[in-house]
Amino acid sequence: MSGLRAYAASVGHGVWFSDDLGDSWRRAHTHRAGLYNENRCWSLNLHPDRPDELLAGTDQGLYRWRHSQQAFTHIPSPMDGLHILKVARAPHDPDWIVCGTRPSALFASRDDGASWIRLPFAGDPECAFINTPRVTSLMFDPRVRARIWATVEIDGVFRSDDGGASWQRLAEGLLTRDTHNLLIFDDCPAADGGRLLLCSTEEGLHRSLDGGERWTPVAVPEAPYRYFRCMAARPDGSGTIFLSVGDRPSGDDGLMLRSRDFGTSWERVALPGRTNTTIWWIATVAARPDVLMAASMFGEIWRSEDGGESWTKPAKFLGEVREVALGPT
Repeated sequence: MSGLRAYAASVGHGVWFSDDLGDSWRRAHTHRAGLYNENRCWSLNLHPDRPDELLAGTDQGLYRWRHSQQAFTHIPSPMDGLHILKVARAPHDPDWIVCGTRPSALFASRDDGASWIRLPFAGDPECAFINTPRVTSLMFDPRVRARIWATVEIDGVFRSDDGGASWQRLAEGLLTRDTHNLLIFDDCPAADGGRLLLCSTEEGLHRSLDGGERWTPVAVPEAPYRYFRCMAARPDGSGTIFLSVGDRPSGDDGLMLRSRDFGTSWERVALPGRTNTTIWWIATVAARPDVLMAASMFGEIWRSEDGGESWTKPAKFLGEVREVALGPT
Protein backbone atom coordinates (compact mmCIF):
# COMPACT_ATOMS: atom_id res chain seq x y z
CA MET A 1 0.00 0.00 0.00
CA SER A 2 1.10 3.57 -0.67
CA GLY A 3 0.38 4.90 2.84
CA LEU A 4 -1.61 7.69 1.20
CA ARG A 5 -5.28 8.51 1.02
CA ALA A 6 -6.69 10.28 -2.03
CA TYR A 7 -9.68 12.61 -1.95
CA ALA A 8 -11.81 13.97 -4.77
CA ALA A 9 -14.20 16.92 -4.64
CA SER A 10 -17.07 16.15 -6.98
CA VAL A 11 -19.92 18.36 -8.11
CA GLY A 12 -22.98 16.25 -7.32
CA HIS A 13 -21.48 13.36 -5.37
CA GLY A 14 -19.70 15.14 -2.53
CA VAL A 15 -16.32 13.92 -1.30
CA TRP A 16 -14.81 10.64 -2.45
CA PHE A 17 -12.11 8.74 -0.51
CA SER A 18 -9.60 6.22 -1.88
CA ASP A 19 -6.97 4.22 0.01
CA ASP A 20 -5.54 2.63 -3.15
CA LEU A 21 -4.74 5.72 -5.21
CA GLY A 22 -7.92 5.63 -7.21
CA ASP A 23 -8.45 1.96 -7.99
CA SER A 24 -11.54 2.11 -5.78
CA TRP A 25 -13.46 4.97 -4.19
CA ARG A 26 -16.02 5.28 -1.41
CA ARG A 27 -18.16 7.99 0.13
CA ALA A 28 -19.25 8.41 3.74
CA HIS A 29 -22.78 7.20 4.45
CA THR A 30 -25.22 10.10 4.48
CA HIS A 31 -27.19 8.87 7.51
CA ARG A 32 -24.21 9.32 9.85
CA ALA A 33 -21.69 11.42 7.92
CA GLY A 34 -23.15 14.84 8.65
CA LEU A 35 -23.06 15.95 5.02
CA TYR A 36 -25.45 14.97 2.26
CA ASN A 37 -23.37 12.84 -0.06
CA GLU A 38 -24.88 14.27 -3.23
CA ASN A 39 -23.79 17.79 -2.39
CA ARG A 40 -21.63 19.86 -4.68
CA CYS A 41 -18.10 19.93 -3.27
CA TRP A 42 -15.68 22.37 -4.89
CA SER A 43 -12.53 22.40 -2.80
CA LEU A 44 -10.42 20.41 -0.33
CA ASN A 45 -7.70 21.26 2.15
CA LEU A 46 -5.30 19.06 4.08
CA HIS A 47 -2.74 20.35 6.57
CA PRO A 48 0.33 18.34 7.64
CA ASP A 49 -0.20 19.38 11.27
CA ARG A 50 -3.76 18.02 11.27
CA PRO A 51 -3.55 14.51 9.78
CA ASP A 52 -6.93 13.52 11.25
CA GLU A 53 -8.94 16.10 9.32
CA LEU A 54 -9.99 17.40 5.94
CA LEU A 55 -11.70 20.71 5.16
CA ALA A 56 -14.24 20.65 2.34
CA GLY A 57 -15.75 23.69 0.65
CA THR A 58 -19.24 23.01 -0.67
CA ASP A 59 -22.35 24.89 -1.77
CA GLN A 60 -23.81 24.09 1.66
CA GLY A 61 -20.97 25.69 3.63
CA LEU A 62 -17.58 24.67 4.98
CA TYR A 63 -17.26 21.21 6.53
CA ARG A 64 -14.63 19.45 8.57
CA TRP A 65 -14.12 15.69 8.22
CA ARG A 66 -12.38 13.79 11.00
CA HIS A 67 -11.15 10.29 10.27
CA SER A 68 -11.34 9.39 13.94
CA GLN A 69 -15.07 10.18 13.92
CA GLN A 70 -15.83 9.13 10.33
CA ALA A 71 -18.09 12.15 10.01
CA PHE A 72 -18.35 15.69 8.70
CA THR A 73 -19.15 18.65 10.94
CA HIS A 74 -20.54 21.88 9.57
CA ILE A 75 -18.45 24.99 10.36
CA PRO A 76 -20.92 27.92 10.46
CA SER A 77 -19.67 30.95 8.56
CA PRO A 78 -20.81 33.89 6.40
CA MET A 79 -20.09 31.62 3.42
CA ASP A 80 -23.15 29.45 3.99
CA GLY A 81 -25.07 29.65 0.73
CA LEU A 82 -22.04 30.61 -1.38
CA HIS A 83 -19.88 28.35 -3.50
CA ILE A 84 -16.67 27.83 -1.49
CA LEU A 85 -14.27 27.28 -4.36
CA LYS A 86 -10.93 27.39 -2.54
CA VAL A 87 -9.74 26.68 1.00
CA ALA A 88 -6.22 27.50 2.22
CA ARG A 89 -4.54 27.24 5.61
CA ALA A 90 -1.34 28.93 6.69
CA PRO A 91 1.57 26.46 6.60
CA HIS A 92 2.78 27.71 9.99
CA ASP A 93 -0.69 27.95 11.60
CA PRO A 94 -3.52 25.52 10.75
CA ASP A 95 -5.96 27.69 12.75
CA TRP A 96 -5.59 30.42 10.12
CA ILE A 97 -8.05 29.57 7.35
CA VAL A 98 -8.81 31.63 4.24
CA CYS A 99 -11.56 30.71 1.80
CA GLY A 100 -12.41 32.03 -1.66
CA THR A 101 -15.90 31.95 -3.08
CA ARG A 102 -18.18 32.58 -6.00
CA PRO A 103 -19.09 35.45 -6.24
CA SER A 104 -15.45 36.39 -5.73
CA ALA A 105 -14.94 37.18 -2.07
CA LEU A 106 -12.45 36.14 0.60
CA PHE A 107 -13.23 35.15 4.17
CA ALA A 108 -10.76 34.42 6.97
CA SER A 109 -10.70 32.80 10.38
CA ARG A 110 -7.77 32.99 12.81
CA ASP A 111 -9.33 30.59 15.35
CA ASP A 112 -9.89 27.38 13.33
CA GLY A 113 -13.32 28.42 12.11
CA ALA A 114 -14.85 29.60 15.40
CA SER A 115 -15.23 33.15 14.04
CA TRP A 116 -14.94 34.71 10.60
CA ILE A 117 -14.42 38.06 8.91
CA ARG A 118 -14.97 39.05 5.31
CA LEU A 119 -11.71 40.45 3.98
CA PRO A 120 -11.76 43.84 2.21
CA PHE A 121 -11.21 42.30 -1.20
CA ALA A 122 -12.35 44.70 -3.92
CA GLY A 123 -12.83 42.41 -6.88
CA ASP A 124 -15.10 43.22 -9.80
CA PRO A 125 -18.74 42.18 -9.22
CA GLU A 126 -19.31 41.13 -12.85
CA CYS A 127 -17.29 39.85 -15.78
CA ALA A 128 -17.65 38.55 -19.31
CA PHE A 129 -18.42 34.92 -20.26
CA ILE A 130 -19.14 33.57 -16.75
CA ASN A 131 -21.02 36.66 -15.47
CA THR A 132 -19.86 36.29 -11.86
CA PRO A 133 -16.13 36.28 -11.02
CA ARG A 134 -14.85 33.42 -8.87
CA VAL A 135 -11.69 32.60 -6.94
CA THR A 136 -9.68 29.96 -8.80
CA SER A 137 -6.61 29.59 -6.56
CA LEU A 138 -5.61 30.69 -3.08
CA MET A 139 -2.28 30.24 -1.33
CA PHE A 140 -0.10 31.54 1.46
CA ASP A 141 3.30 32.77 0.38
CA PRO A 142 6.01 30.16 1.00
CA ARG A 143 8.35 32.70 2.63
CA VAL A 144 6.45 35.81 3.73
CA ARG A 145 4.07 34.80 6.52
CA ALA A 146 1.66 37.71 6.16
CA ARG A 147 1.42 37.44 2.37
CA ILE A 148 -1.51 35.74 0.62
CA TRP A 149 -2.06 35.21 -3.10
CA ALA A 150 -5.27 34.68 -5.07
CA THR A 151 -6.22 34.29 -8.72
CA VAL A 152 -9.69 35.21 -9.87
CA GLU A 153 -11.56 34.24 -13.00
CA ILE A 154 -12.08 36.77 -14.57
CA ASP A 155 -10.31 39.52 -12.60
CA GLY A 156 -6.55 38.94 -12.36
CA VAL A 157 -3.90 38.06 -9.78
CA PHE A 158 -4.21 39.54 -6.27
CA ARG A 159 -1.69 39.86 -3.45
CA SER A 160 -2.04 40.88 0.17
CA ASP A 161 1.07 41.76 2.16
CA ASP A 162 -0.71 42.28 5.47
CA GLY A 163 -2.59 39.07 6.18
CA GLY A 164 -5.57 40.00 4.03
CA ALA A 165 -6.22 43.51 5.42
CA SER A 166 -5.60 45.04 1.97
CA TRP A 167 -5.23 43.70 -1.55
CA GLN A 168 -3.52 44.74 -4.76
CA ARG A 169 -4.55 43.60 -8.22
CA LEU A 170 -1.49 42.58 -10.28
CA ALA A 171 -2.49 42.50 -13.94
CA GLU A 172 0.11 44.54 -15.83
CA GLY A 173 1.29 42.53 -18.84
CA LEU A 174 -1.34 39.80 -18.58
CA LEU A 175 -3.00 39.04 -21.91
CA THR A 176 -6.18 38.38 -19.97
CA ARG A 177 -7.45 38.76 -16.42
CA ASP A 178 -8.92 35.26 -16.71
CA THR A 179 -6.38 33.73 -14.31
CA HIS A 180 -6.42 30.16 -13.04
CA ASN A 181 -3.40 29.03 -11.07
CA LEU A 182 -0.13 30.29 -9.57
CA LEU A 183 3.27 28.78 -8.75
CA ILE A 184 6.08 30.47 -6.78
CA PHE A 185 9.76 29.45 -6.83
CA ASP A 186 12.41 31.10 -4.67
CA ASP A 187 16.17 30.97 -5.28
CA CYS A 188 15.23 29.87 -8.76
CA PRO A 189 17.90 29.16 -11.40
CA ALA A 190 15.41 30.22 -14.09
CA ALA A 191 15.18 33.65 -12.42
CA ASP A 192 18.93 34.18 -11.87
CA GLY A 193 18.59 32.97 -8.30
CA GLY A 194 15.61 35.20 -7.53
CA ARG A 195 11.87 34.61 -7.28
CA LEU A 196 9.89 33.26 -10.22
CA LEU A 197 6.09 33.40 -10.46
CA LEU A 198 4.14 31.46 -13.07
CA CYS A 199 0.46 32.07 -13.79
CA SER A 200 -1.80 30.00 -16.02
CA THR A 201 -4.57 31.84 -17.86
CA GLU A 202 -7.18 31.65 -20.59
CA GLU A 203 -4.49 33.04 -22.90
CA GLY A 204 -1.54 30.83 -22.05
CA LEU A 205 1.27 30.98 -19.49
CA HIS A 206 2.75 34.13 -17.94
CA ARG A 207 5.80 34.73 -15.77
CA SER A 208 6.90 37.46 -13.38
CA LEU A 209 10.31 38.21 -11.88
CA ASP A 210 9.23 41.12 -9.67
CA GLY A 211 6.62 39.66 -7.36
CA GLY A 212 3.77 39.94 -9.83
CA GLU A 213 4.13 43.66 -10.53
CA ARG A 214 4.64 42.90 -14.24
CA TRP A 215 3.85 39.78 -16.25
CA THR A 216 5.32 38.49 -19.50
CA PRO A 217 3.63 35.90 -21.74
CA VAL A 218 5.63 32.69 -22.12
CA ALA A 219 5.72 30.85 -25.44
CA VAL A 220 4.84 27.17 -25.07
CA PRO A 221 4.98 25.79 -28.63
CA GLU A 222 4.22 22.27 -27.38
CA ALA A 223 0.68 23.37 -26.46
CA PRO A 224 -1.88 23.16 -29.29
CA TYR A 225 -4.37 25.31 -27.35
CA ARG A 226 -4.33 28.59 -25.43
CA TYR A 227 -6.45 27.47 -22.48
CA PHE A 228 -3.98 26.77 -19.66
CA ARG A 229 -5.62 25.59 -16.44
CA CYS A 230 -3.76 24.02 -13.52
CA MET A 231 -0.12 23.66 -12.54
CA ALA A 232 1.71 21.66 -9.91
CA ALA A 233 5.38 21.51 -8.98
CA ARG A 234 6.81 18.18 -7.90
CA PRO A 235 7.68 18.88 -4.24
CA ASP A 236 11.31 17.83 -4.42
CA GLY A 237 13.00 21.09 -5.47
CA SER A 238 13.91 19.70 -8.87
CA GLY A 239 12.07 22.34 -10.88
CA THR A 240 9.76 19.74 -12.41
CA ILE A 241 6.36 21.24 -13.21
CA PHE A 242 3.17 19.77 -14.61
CA LEU A 243 0.74 21.94 -16.58
CA SER A 244 -2.69 21.15 -18.01
CA VAL A 245 -3.90 22.53 -21.33
CA GLY A 246 -7.30 22.08 -22.98
CA ASP A 247 -9.32 23.20 -25.96
CA ARG A 248 -11.74 25.04 -23.61
CA PRO A 249 -13.03 24.65 -20.02
CA SER A 250 -15.63 21.96 -20.63
CA GLY A 251 -14.27 20.95 -23.99
CA ASP A 252 -13.40 17.79 -25.86
CA ASP A 253 -9.65 17.50 -25.51
CA GLY A 254 -7.00 17.97 -22.86
CA LEU A 255 -3.34 17.20 -22.29
CA MET A 256 -0.58 17.51 -19.72
CA LEU A 257 2.83 19.09 -20.23
CA ARG A 258 5.95 18.64 -18.12
CA SER A 259 8.88 21.00 -17.60
CA ARG A 260 12.13 19.93 -15.97
CA ASP A 261 13.60 23.44 -15.76
CA PHE A 262 11.06 25.65 -13.93
CA GLY A 263 8.95 26.23 -17.03
CA THR A 264 11.70 27.20 -19.45
CA SER A 265 11.05 24.25 -21.77
CA TRP A 266 8.23 21.74 -22.00
CA GLU A 267 7.41 18.24 -23.21
CA ARG A 268 4.13 16.43 -23.60
CA VAL A 269 3.29 13.80 -20.97
CA ALA A 270 2.12 10.43 -22.29
CA LEU A 271 -1.21 9.84 -20.54
CA PRO A 272 -3.00 6.53 -21.09
CA GLY A 273 -6.35 6.59 -22.85
CA ARG A 274 -8.15 9.56 -24.31
CA THR A 275 -8.44 12.72 -22.23
CA ASN A 276 -12.07 13.74 -22.65
CA THR A 277 -11.71 17.36 -21.49
CA THR A 278 -9.40 19.75 -19.65
CA ILE A 279 -7.47 18.37 -16.68
CA TRP A 280 -8.77 20.52 -13.84
CA TRP A 281 -6.42 19.73 -10.94
CA ILE A 282 -3.08 18.06 -10.20
CA ALA A 283 -2.32 16.97 -6.63
CA THR A 284 1.04 16.45 -4.94
CA VAL A 285 2.08 15.78 -1.35
CA ALA A 286 5.38 16.88 0.18
CA ALA A 287 5.89 13.66 2.12
CA ARG A 288 5.79 11.60 -1.10
CA PRO A 289 7.02 13.58 -4.11
CA ASP A 290 6.96 10.40 -6.17
CA VAL A 291 3.14 10.26 -6.05
CA LEU A 292 0.92 12.58 -8.08
CA MET A 293 -2.75 12.45 -9.00
CA ALA A 294 -4.70 14.38 -11.63
CA ALA A 295 -8.37 14.68 -12.51
CA SER A 296 -10.18 16.00 -15.54
CA MET A 297 -13.23 18.21 -15.22
CA PHE A 298 -15.46 15.25 -16.14
CA GLY A 299 -14.04 12.84 -13.59
CA GLU A 300 -11.20 10.95 -15.21
CA ILE A 301 -8.41 10.11 -12.77
CA TRP A 302 -4.70 9.58 -13.48
CA ARG A 303 -1.92 8.70 -11.05
CA SER A 304 1.83 8.48 -11.09
CA GLU A 305 4.04 6.68 -8.57
CA ASP A 306 7.39 7.63 -10.09
CA GLY A 307 7.32 11.41 -9.85
CA GLY A 308 5.26 11.95 -12.98
CA GLU A 309 7.50 10.03 -15.37
CA SER A 310 4.74 7.52 -16.16
CA TRP A 311 1.00 7.52 -15.49
CA THR A 312 -1.80 5.00 -15.15
CA LYS A 313 -5.54 5.55 -15.46
CA PRO A 314 -7.83 3.69 -13.05
CA ALA A 315 -11.11 2.54 -14.53
CA LYS A 316 -13.40 4.49 -12.19
CA PHE A 317 -14.94 7.80 -13.32
CA LEU A 318 -16.33 10.13 -10.63
CA GLY A 319 -18.61 12.50 -12.54
CA GLU A 320 -17.63 16.16 -12.48
CA VAL A 321 -14.52 16.74 -10.34
CA ARG A 322 -12.98 20.05 -9.28
CA GLU A 323 -10.09 19.04 -7.00
CA VAL A 324 -8.10 16.04 -5.90
CA ALA A 325 -5.86 15.90 -2.84
CA LEU A 326 -3.37 13.51 -1.25
CA GLY A 327 -2.63 12.94 2.44
CA PRO A 328 -1.56 10.24 4.88
CA THR A 329 -3.85 7.33 5.70
